[in-house]
Amino acid sequence: MRLPPAVRRAIVAHARRERPRECCGFLLGRGNRVQCACPTANVAANPAAEYRVDDAAHIELRRTLRRLSPAIEIVGVYHSHPAGPAQPSPRDVEHAHYPEWIHVIVGFRAGRAEVRAYRLRRGQVQATTISYARRHLV
Repeated sequence: MRLPPAVRRAIVAHARRERPRECCGFLLGRGNRVQCACPTANVAANPAAEYRVDDAAHIELRRTLRRLSPAIEIVGVYHSHPAGPAQPSPRDVEHAHYPEWIHVIVGFRAGRAEVRAYRLRRGQVQATTISYARRHLV
């Protein structure tokens, strides 16, 4: 997965702002190339321990993306674990409904951010290598 450094910084900054709540948002791009992050509100009942993207925001984003040229799409989602590792929780795995999506998790240990990516498919977790692209990929 290719992730521009500026996008990584934006995701980590979002995670820091939301602490102690989990943050969440969409990853936009094409294929395994992320071009930008789109932060969303965490509407989970317990946002300190889980995340949930607002369904209406998800639908509206899809509508907006269909009108763009050149086309980009939702290629994944990101969220944070404000006081834990950058690893999928059992709940993250259970609620991963888009097997083609990349899942980026920002974890915090001793105040330091760690960013990792995964594919979550049918209850299976597969770590994905992140390549930090130095230029904007279109």
